[in-house]
Parts: sequence; structure tokens; C-alpha cells
Amino acid sequence: MMLVAGAIWLAGVVVAHADERPPNIVLMLSDNLGFGEIGAYGGGALRGAPTPRLDQLAAEGLRLTNFNVEVECTPSRSALMTGRMPVRSGTWRVGTPGLPGGLPPWEITVAEMLADAGYDTAIFGKWHLGDSPGRYPTDQGFDEWWGFPFSTNVATYRDLVGFDANVSTIPHLLEGRKGEAVSKVEPYTVDNRPFIDERIAEKSVSYIHEHAGGEEPFFLFVSWSLVHHPYLPHPDFAGKSGNGAFSDVMIEHDHRVGQIVDAVEEAGIADDTLVLYLSDNGPDAAYYPVVSSSGAYRGYLGSAFEGSIRTPMMARWPGHIEPGRTSNEIVALVDLFPTLAKVAGGEVPDDRAFDGLDQSPLLLGETKTSARESVLFFSGRTLLAAKWRRFKIFMTGDDPAPRDRSWKRLWAPRVFNVEQDPREEVNIGTTSLWILEPLMKMVYPFLFSVAQEGLILPGGNEPEPATVEIPFQSQQEIDMSMSAIRWKIMKQKARDLLPFGKD
Repeated sequence: MMLVAGAIWLAGVVVAHADERPPNIVLMLSDNLGFGEIGAYGGGALRGAPTPRLDQLAAEGLRLTNFNVEVECTPSRSALMTGRMPVRSGTWRVGTPGLPGGLPPWEITVAEMLADAGYDTAIFGKWHLGDSPGRYPTDQGFDEWWGFPFSTNVATYRDLVGFDANVSTIPHLLEGRKGEAVSKVEPYTVDNRPFIDERIAEKSVSYIHEHAGGEEPFFLFVSWSLVHHPYLPHPDFAGKSGNGAFSDVMIEHDHRVGQIVDAVEEAGIADDTLVLYLSDNGPDAAYYPVVSSSGAYRGYLGSAFEGSIRTPMMARWPGHIEPGRTSNEIVALVDLFPTLAKVAGGEVPDDRAFDGLDQSPLLLGETKTSARESVLFFSGRTLLAAKWRRFKIFMTGDDPAPRDRSWKRLWAPRVFNVEQDPREEVNIGTTSLWILEPLMKMVYPFLFSVAQEGLILPGGNEPEPATVEIPFQSQQEIDMSMSAIRWKIMKQKARDLLPFGKD
């Protein structure tokens, strides 16, 4: 019976590949939600906040348990949008009002890629990749936007002691359409903060119904404000958990996700729609000890520990993604761009360094193996850590505690076997120095690409000569290594052109 069911499902996959029309794509991104918060990931009722809709979404598709994001919000959203490591894009730290930043127009976003492939596009909610003309979502591939350019904590600014609207910008909700100026809707305050995700859901549901019967597929980016602080639930959910405000907003978040999935079902497009759900990073400790849960892992926003960089990720596409699947293969946030390009018939840029890898075979069950086995983690221009297979290699003395992030120089890299030691407590670095060889095989190609292309600096417009910091190596040593790599490439080209060439 199982063989018959498997054959039927595989037949559906074959038919799906034969379809000419690519799927609609609904991508939902939560904010600061930890790995262990959802019931399907070990949380839910155990955390005082049942998550039946998110659990159902996990059961109806693929659940990834080794999905890796960036250490902060803006870098993660940049990686999602570009398929490139945010250190390349000048988006390597959280965007803050008054500081230069934002995603430069030179970058090609996933929305631009999908628009070029014939998609209608929209984003409702948080952007956090620019707050000036040229760097809004509607300047970078989205047909329409309603939301806010920074994190939700800006809603508290006007109520803080000493805030002066004469010298500081009052945060606003914004909206705009492609080809038109973005306009202010209303101030973003603690008064309307409890209603933000209700409005995001309402606009998203309306968009789904309006575009369900359209001639073109659509890409809808539902960028939630929850579960970012301040924890101010909608009145319908205030007190509902009996476990405090954070559990209330978690129950509301689960409900809002269900509204989006229900809209897809009610519009009759479930089989034609790829639904993705993920979080931008792990918990922010700003309201510690009231924070989201990272489950078995340690670390908070800004850290390279697993609690910060490993988040839930689920994908549902009836008839195409087998329900009930779980994979612990390494997948990175930068992989979504090329994966969606493959599914949608779009094109990946070939005129720049590109870090994402196509994971559509893993997504669709054509393979059980990820296209990658490693990930690099930067903060600013400093390499904090690298993940390779079952190991995490820390290049800096990172701090997983719930306090302001800080790093220190190390005598030697720290190495943890994350599968055996998920809390990253037992350093095996001094007995596992062999691991530096595969580490540098990850690092040097990246350094070579930086030497070739440069980096975009915060607020910059295009790549320019710049360097990154690799702990344990001086710039002189890096330059020597790059020269050695160039010489090796030149020798290989000579061999290819001159078969009789010798070393």
C-alpha cells in the first residue's frame, strides 16, 4: 500500500514538472522566533502557547531542522532578497534610523527576479532594508508595499524619555506602488502596534483572493511583526494564553499564519501555491527573561551560536512536496533565491559573486542530500564562525548569554560537534585541528571572490575594493594566500590550454 501511495505521489511530481505555469509563492517570515517555539519543533503547548496551525503546516509538507540564517535581522533579510552573503551588500548589521544603509539598487532581489519571470509581486509588513527613495521594496521588484521600514521596537520611540521629534524622525507606517512615491500612512506607535499583524493578514488575504484567478502567478511576501518586542497582542488575544503577553502574541501569530493558509485554500489554489514559513533569526534578549525559545540550543540575536542562527523552516506544496517529511540537511537562507528561481523558471544573476545554492531537488524529494555542507557567519566584516557538516568552528570568542553581544580574540579556534553537543559547550578544538583544512577550503574561495569583486559599504551603491577580517590571519597572510590561489588558477589554465605543459 505504501509503495502504491509513493508511486502516486511521484507521478504528481512528474506532472508538476510538466506544468508550464509556475506556482504562486507565499513566503511568510516571522521576526525573532526561536527554533523551539513551535509545537512541531518541540514547543507549542509545552511553552504555554499551542501552535496548531503551524504544526499543521509542518505536517502537510517539508520541515527543515538545520536551516541556517544570519546573526541579525537586516542581514537575514538581505540574504533572502539577494541570495548573497550580506557582508557583500553593505547590509551586515541591523538597519537603524539615521545611519546609512539599506539594500543598494545595484543588487538584484528575488522580487526582481520573479517579476522578470512574469510574477506579480507584493510585500506586506516589515522591510528593514532601506528607508529612502531607491531602497524601498517598490524600488526593488515589488509592485506594492504596506508596512514599516525598521523593526517593531520603533513603535515605542515617541514614549521614551527624552525623545524629541524636532531632531529625530517619528516612525511611520508606509505604503507605495511601483513607479510611485512611497507615502506615510500614520505614525507607528504603541497604540496601533497590537493591530499590525491583523492588518498584514487582512491585506495578504485580500491580495491572495484578488490574484488567485489572474493570468500571472504571484509572489507574496508576508513579513510579520510578530514575535518581535514590544509584546502587545491584539485585544482578541490579550490574556488568551494565561501565560503572559509573549505567549499571547505567539498564539496570535499562529492564528495569523492560519489565516494566510486558509486564504490559499479558499481561493482554490492550494495545489498551485508553494507556501514557505521561516524566521529571520533566533530570540532577541532585549526583554529577557521573557523571550522566544531556542529549544535545545543556546544563543540570542547577534550571536553565531545555534540558538541565533538555526530557525524553523517549513515548505508546503500539495502534490509536489511530500507531506510529513523532515530533513536535517544543512540549508542556508541564501539558498532560497536560486531555489525559487528554479521552481519559478527565473534566472540567477551571473554577473556577480553568488552564494546561494539551488535546493529544489531536496525541496521536491528528488534527493535526500543538501546541495551544501557548509555556511559562513559574519558580523560586520568579521568572520565569527563557520558551520561544516556536523561541526561549528568559532573564529572569535562569541558569547551565547542573554546580554549585549561581545567578542574576544581566541588563542585557537573553538570547535563543537553540534550533533552530539547541541548546546555547544564542549570545545574539541585542540584535539581536532585537522578541521582547519576544510575550514580554509571554505574561506579562501570567498576571499578570492571579495578580492575580485569588492564589497558594497553601508549606504554605498556598488562594490568597491574592501576587505574582511579573518581571525588568526593578518591581511598580509591573506594576500599571500590569494596570490597563491591566483598562481594555482593560472597554472591550471595553462594545463588546459597546453596539454604538454609541465609544472
